[in-house]
Amino acid sequence: MNKIPTQVHPRTAYSVKGKVAIVTGAGSGISHALTKILLQEGCSVVMADLTLRPEAKQTLEEASTVSGVNGKASAIFQQTDVSDWAQLQTLFDKAIETYGTVNIIVNGAAIYEPPSSTFWQPPGVSPAAKDKVDCSPGVYQTYAVNAMGPIRLAQIALNYWFYHPDAEMNFDGNLVWLSSVCGYVHLMQSPLYFSSKAAINSMVKCLSPLRGMFGIRNAAVCPGPVKASFHQPCLSRYITPIFDADYCKGQLLPTDIGLTAEQAAEETFKVMTEPQFGDGNIVEVVAAPGESTEQPVTVRVRETPLEALYPSPPLEGNHFMEEEQKFIEMLKTLVYVG
Repeated sequence: MNKIPTQVHPRTAYSVKGKVAIVTGAGSGISHALTKILLQEGCSVVMADLTLRPEAKQTLEEASTVSGVNGKASAIFQQTDVSDWAQLQTLFDKAIETYGTVNIIVNGAAIYEPPSSTFWQPPGVSPAAKDKVDCSPGVYQTYAVNAMGPIRLAQIALNYWFYHPDAEMNFDGNLVWLSSVCGYVHLMQSPLYFSSKAAINSMVKCLSPLRGMFGIRNAAVCPGPVKASFHQPCLSRYITPIFDADYCKGQLLPTDIGLTAEQAAEETFKVMTEPQFGDGNIVEVVAAPGESTEQPVTVRVRETPLEALYPSPPLEGNHFMEEEQKFIEMLKTLVYVG
């Protein structure tokens, strides 16, 4: 399929100063490290997670004492299970109630196909499975957390940015998705996790026209394996919680090469703010062996060319792209313009 030439809004840098972000998964790992960067850059943050690890609690306490004094950024915590759509709506409403608007969504919460929700522990068969065998509609918790929840939160945000007359700046939205290289590589051991991240990558590509048409940035960051910083001894085995469970701890050892949460967060912030990103980019961030003992690990960044998977030459004899253009033009007529 050909890309639709719909660029209208200029590709400029994005300042987070004075803005408000909802960050899911902010209780640990990359999302917590990104929360710290946002606060330092003057962006208030609604930290959403099931719970906060000690280092995230400290960040919250330090930011809460500011309470918006002298225009400084502040933070609040909203306990949220992202698989629960009602809780997602409550999260968004709380952000509006507290700060008056929402500019940035960071979909960072995820689980790594635990035994309670894995393809290899069938519901109704395996005692480890917690997914219900008789629910309607049926859903794996891994999909609910990793794909359905983030997509629903993006939907809530877009509805607000598009249609809400009280939105401070309708066309100042920014969707950032913490995906994974697992979205385009494959392992038999964790097919639900890998395919859930593939769903996120596909969603981001589907929303590629948002920036050109409406000025709403949209991009995914795909980190490789992430380890915690060595200056955080409270984290056992120096790895982020997603690899801290018995069922997967052998996949990333303390001696293995991996990103720190801070390294991944720094690159995510670049994707959030720099002008070359925001058009449905899928940005890979991985650790690689360094060239010296002084720099044993280097960070490698590239945009993943998922378009290489498109049919070549483009599919002919249909009207998909014409209908896509009609849909975008129709959507423009529905957006609230004041």
